[in-house]
Amino acid sequence: MTQHPSMDTELNSRLDELFEDGPVLEEKASGSPLESLKAAILEMEWEIGEKTLTTYLVEVTKLKTAFSEDKAFSVYTKLLETIGRYLMAQRAGAHPETVSFLKKLYDDFERVSSPDVSLAERNRSAMVQANAFKQFKVLIASLKAPAAPKSVAVPDGISDELKSYIRQVVREEIVRLVKHK
Repeated sequence: MTQHPSMDTELNSRLDELFEDGPVLEEKASGSPLESLKAAILEMEWEIGEKTLTTYLVEVTKLKTAFSEDKAFSVYTKLLETIGRYLMAQRAGAHPETVSFLKKLYDDFERVSSPDVSLAERNRSAMVQANAFKQFKVLIASLKAPAAPKSVAVPDGISDELKSYIRQVVREEIVRLVKHK
């Protein structure tokens, strides 16, 4: 079966473009300013490590600078930064829904970053996200273990490790119960 000469030329041209080293790869690497932030957030789903969080906070700082003139974007970047700092401080002790909340916030930020979204819609969405963040902060505060009353005697022989383990189990049960409501 013989191919048409112009088809051969077109195929070769496209293959050359696909495998070419140079400008094509550089364009992909630079991409959207949100891509690096998104990659860091996706990495947090697997591990909330110092390197990932540092990368995340650096990317948020870049976006804060880039979007400093837009009030709605400033709200988003401030919320993203605050959650990143919370994760950096708490790591594994952070609320179990933090990364999920962060992803939802980022997804909305990405959505309103589209040139098709009006300024009014951006502002409204930023306000909705700020209110959602306030509610999330209340949830975090409500799940912190209250200090044990001083009148409760802890039996001798219980190690600090065991006390810590019991607290963790109780926290996990509370989170599980809250999710099932």
